Amino acid sequence: MALALATGRASAAPPSVALTPQQVVQGQAVQLDLHAPGADAAVATAGGRPLVLFRTSWGYRGFLGTSPATPPGKLVVRVRVRTAEGWRELLASASVKARSFGVRRLSVPPALLDPALVAYERRRVQLATAAPWVQPLWDGPFGLPVRGPVSSPYGVRSVYNRRWWGHHLGVDFRVPAGRPVRAAQNGVVVLAERLPLGGNTVILDHGAGVFTAYLHLASATVQVGQHVRAGQVVGTVGSTGLSTAPHLHWGLRVNGVLVDPLAWTAQAFRGGP
Repeated sequence: MALALATGRASAAPPSVALTPQQVVQGQAVQLDLHAPGADAAVATAGGRPLVLFRTSWGYRGFLGTSPATPPGKLVVRVRVRTAEGWRELLASASVKARSFGVRRLSVPPALLDPALVAYERRRVQLATAAPWVQPLWDGPFGLPVRGPVSSPYGVRSVYNRRWWGHHLGVDFRVPAGRPVRAAQNGVVVLAERLPLGGNTVILDHGAGVFTAYLHLASATVQVGQHVRAGQVVGTVGSTGLSTAPHLHWGLRVNGVLVDPLAWTAQAFRGGP
């Protein structure tokens, strides 16, 4: 949902848009603040992708992500805002710097790399994340779902059975099977099922187009539609799906782009004004 509607009195100050931070590396996210107290509608896109915008006391806020696929250079955001004077278009940009990514080589069962299974899993995830909660359910940094060493960092280039398979768009924690996995922030469960590659998977909607995913679980302890609090147990560590040993794969999606979740544990992207 990229259109936000509300009523309000027109402001004499012209609308303005700001992006924070102004410079990021691939995998980081950017916060968009549209200052337009008198606006009654706003739409934003980045790279042709619509962004979820939510109302604040002074206008609208939203978030956009970058990934290893985001070209280095200028990231342009287009905003259309409607006030009493009519629609107006604004542009804002941030600089994206290239990031160095390592390589990991794994041998996995070839059957799990079946394109049909990959397509099925992608459809299930897209369906679960297609209608995000508009208002943010969090405020402040996200917490770690488990404590343990990182075995595969975000963005590492994956080679499965000697074949390039893309970037690893999450963080893997090497922790023992059975350890509790906790919600990184307040959210709503939008998926809790076994997927071909992700294994037992839980996805939480945190609002404003932000989702977290918990993969390869031994079991899930939550159900679709359930509201969870930050730190609540959502499952236990396992080795289901495309996995060679017990671990947790943790992913974070921002308006359809899988970003580095560890950045959200250090940077307080605020859900409110």
